[in-house]
Amino acid sequence: MRRPLHLERRGATYYLRFRIPSRLRTALGNTDFRRSLGTTEYVLACRRCNAATAWFERMTEQLERMASLDRNTLEEAANAYFAKLLREADQPRELPAENFEVELAFQIEQTQLELGFQEARLKSHDYSSGDRIAARTMLKPVGVDFDKLDPDAEVAALSHAVLAARQQMMFLLHSLRSPASRFVPDDDLFLASQAGDVSAAPMSPARLVRPDLTLESTASAYNAYLLRTERQGSTRDETARVLRWLQEEIDPNTPVSAITHDQMRDFRDCLLGLGAGAQGKKLPFRQRLALPGQDLLRFVTRQRYWRFTAKFFGWLQAEYRIANPSKDLLFEGGRNELRQSPEPFSTGELKGFLRTPLFLGYRSQNRMLAEGDCLIRNGFWWSAAIMLFSGARAGDIAQLLPGDFRFDEAVPHFVIQPGRLPEGVPKRSKFGPRTHKIPLHAALLELGIREFVQGRAKRHPGKRLLFEISLGKNRMSDGMTKFWSKYLHAFGLFKPGRATHVHRHTLAARLRAAGVFNEDIGAVLGHSDGSQTEDYGGDQGLERKLATLEKLDHGFDVVGALGGKYDPKKHRF
Repeated sequence: MRRPLHLERRGATYYLRFRIPSRLRTALGNTDFRRSLGTTEYVLACRRCNAATAWFERMTEQLERMASLDRNTLEEAANAYFAKLLREADQPRELPAENFEVELAFQIEQTQLELGFQEARLKSHDYSSGDRIAARTMLKPVGVDFDKLDPDAEVAALSHAVLAARQQMMFLLHSLRSPASRFVPDDDLFLASQAGDVSAAPMSPARLVRPDLTLESTASAYNAYLLRTERQGSTRDETARVLRWLQEEIDPNTPVSAITHDQMRDFRDCLLGLGAGAQGKKLPFRQRLALPGQDLLRFVTRQRYWRFTAKFFGWLQAEYRIANPSKDLLFEGGRNELRQSPEPFSTGELKGFLRTPLFLGYRSQNRMLAEGDCLIRNGFWWSAAIMLFSGARAGDIAQLLPGDFRFDEAVPHFVIQPGRLPEGVPKRSKFGPRTHKIPLHAALLELGIREFVQGRAKRHPGKRLLFEISLGKNRMSDGMTKFWSKYLHAFGLFKPGRATHVHRHTLAARLRAAGVFNEDIGAVLGHSDGSQTEDYGGDQGLERKLATLEKLDHGFDVVGALGGKYDPKKHRF
C-alpha cells in the first residue's frame, strides 16, 4: 500500500499532518494541523489518514468560501467586544458622601452626553479615529483584518463597534440610576451576551474565537492561575497532570476554540479506561490505559481527573468566552466499586497503638520506634493526642501556631485560620479563607497542652507549634503522613488510608456510637452539608461543640494510657 502524503510516525503511533493554506493561517492562527490517529497499525493508519485527507480538503474549501466578513461573524465579534466592555465598566465606584447627589447627577449627565455623541455618529456614519481603533480591537479575536475590508464592510464594522460602546454607556447609566436591578440591553443584537451560555451552539471553524489562545498556552496560564489563587498543591499537581495528558491527545498548538466535542468525548473515554498500577510512573497517557482483564484506577480518581479537565474549560469560557467542548459530557461508572474509606481503630487496636514506644517510652528523638525510657512529649506525641481528641486534619494540625490557641476564653479552643507560616508560605487548608474553631477536650488540658503551647512559644519563638514535623511542598500533611504511615506499619496497625485520617474516622465512629447526631459530628470535624442554611448564623457555637466532644468515649482510660496527667517533673517537652 502506498504511504499517504500526510502520514507521519512518532514512536510507535501514527499521526497526520496537513499544511494550512497561507490565505487561511491568519484566521485560524496556525500553520499546520496535526492529530494522532490513535493506532500503531500501518494499514489502519493509512485508512484513517485517507479519510481525514478528504475531510480536510472539504473543510479548507468551506473555510475559503467563508473567509470574508459575514453578518454572523460580525455580530459574534460585536457581542464578544460588548462583553469585554461590560467587564471593564462593571467595577465598584465610590462617590463622595459629602456631595453624593451632585456627583451622581454629574455622572449621569456625562454618560447621557456621550450617548448622544454615539447616536449622532451612528446616524451620520461619521466615525472617529477612536472608533476605528475599537473596530480593529473588536475584529482581531475572530481573525479579521479591519484595514483589509472593503468600504461597505468597514462601515458595518465601525457601526457595530459603536453599537457595542453605546451599550456600555447604557449599562453605566443603568448602574447609576438603578444599580440593584438587572441590566437588559435595549438592542436585540446584544441580548445573547446577557443570556450567558456561549457554548449552546458549536462554533464554526471559520470563526474561531481567540485563535492565539492555544491549548499549551492556556494550560500554562490556568496552572499559573491555580498557583496565584493558592489552590491546594494536590489540586495543582493533578490538574497539571491531566492537562499534560490532554496535550498528548490533542496537538498543543491547537487553538482551544477549535477543540471539538468529539475530541473531548474521546479524551473522557480514555480517562474512563485508566488502569491501576501506573501511579508514580512516567508513562505516556496511552500506556496508562488498562488492557482487557486489567484492573481500572479507582473511579473516584478517574472522576476527579475529568472534573479538573471540565474546570479548565469552564475557566476558559468565563475568561475568554470560548465555547466549552466538555459541556454536557457525562462521566459515569463506579457503581459496583466499593468505596475505600480508612477503617477506624477498634478499642483493641487503639489500646495497642498507645502501648507503642512513643507513648510508653522510646530510645531517643531519632529512634522513636525503639523502646526506651525517653518520655519527652514532643511534636509527634502531641500530633497524635490532638488528632485523637479533636478529629482535626493532619495538615491543619501541622500548620498550627502557638497564637492559634485560646486558653483564657470561656471555652478553651484552637482556631484553624488563614495566615502565613514562619516558612514564608501561606497556610493551606480545606477551609480556605474561613476559620474553624475546635474546643479543647478536657483530656488535652489534663495532658498539659497549655503548658506545651506556652513553653514552645517561649523557647522557640517564630516557629510552628509542631516544628519538628516537616511540611510537604504541595500537601501540608506530607510530613505527618510519612511519619505515621511508617509508624503504623512498624507495629502492624496500618490499613489503606489509615496514616493520619484514622483518628478522624475513629472520633466520628465513637461519637456516632454514643448517639451523637451527624450534624453535631460534622460541626466538630468541619464538614459542610453544602446547603444555603448552613451559611446563616455562622459556625456552630463552641459550647455545643464542646458538649459533643464531652460524649467521646474510647472505652478505656486514654489519658492514663498516654502517661497520665501532666507532671512537670516527669513529662518534658
